[in-house]
Amino acid sequence: MNIQKILAAAFLSLSFAAAPALAHVSVQTTSIEDAAVIERLPDEFAFSFSQPVGLIAFSIRTEAGAAVDLGFTPPRGRAKIFTVPLPDLAPGLYVIEWRTMSSDGHPMTGKLTFELK
Repeated sequence: MNIQKILAAAFLSLSFAAAPALAHVSVQTTSIEDAAVIERLPDEFAFSFSQPVGLIAFSIRTEAGAAVDLGFTPPRGRAKIFTVPLPDLAPGLYVIEWRTMSSDGHPMTGKLTFELK
């Protein structure tokens, strides 16, 4: 009986110790919230992650699906926070999309929409 308790306690301890290693990267903040309706577009879009990631791609599309020219190239290297300069946009609905790569090689995509009045 004591051996079972010791083994159970050891397994439980190892499970808790391994949990952070198994955690997936998540988006912590975005400077424009999903489904936001905004009167004035900020100069840049900023977003942060729970762990450093590599930013592979970033795009903005109109409601009709047309790509907005950003003149932006994702930086090399990993970071927890990224900022992307935003161009002047006409009023309308927009979709922001990004793709990142975590340090363990897992890709992650993100997407949000907003309306500019």
